[in-house]
Amino acid sequence: MSRIDAVRPGEAADEEANQLLHEAREGWYCDSAFFGAMAHQPELLKRLVDVFDAFPQSDGIDAELLELMRLRVAENHECAYCSTVRTQEVRDEVAPKERAVFGEIDPTLLTTREELAVRLVDYLSEDPHRITDEFFDRLSEVYSEDEVIELLLFGCLEVGLDRFSIALELDTDEESSYPSGLEYPFERSSPDGQ
Repeated sequence: MSRIDAVRPGEAADEEANQLLHEAREGWYCDSAFFGAMAHQPELLKRLVDVFDAFPQSDGIDAELLELMRLRVAENHECAYCSTVRTQEVRDEVAPKERAVFGEIDPTLLTTREELAVRLVDYLSEDPHRITDEFFDRLSEVYSEDEVIELLLFGCLEVGLDRFSIALELDTDEESSYPSGLEYPFERSSPDGQ
């Protein structure tokens, strides 16, 4: 059970926040708990959703790549909520590659661009001081400077919001199809979640 009750769709005093909660339940993640936690501060929820909507910006970055990064951050931090829910828009496309980002990174299932992006969030999750010039050189071989900035911004946003979910011990919405009663820290029993 979450440490703070999430605002449920229809319960927010702000109508735009209620609409976002419905969208989270019906679309984004098919679960409203994450948005529901933020809905205690409706203005911040709305602004953060605007930030989420801004990704991806670059032609060379797509929603599937960002979801792989999000899942890798969840793995690094053992976030039960973020490891459980999926971004519905890309769920089917990302599913075959999930086991590449849970546990040891499996570069045989990822493109070079995907591998570098998930390794970047490893650095951001663990210790960004350890990012080497050599790693940045590898990033710049396959990403433009604009794309590197986008990856860094998205990765840092995910690291922070993952820790937000962990601090709340966020659990899934009772009305979603995901399991509830999530336990922290989350330890995956196998790379495919079984």
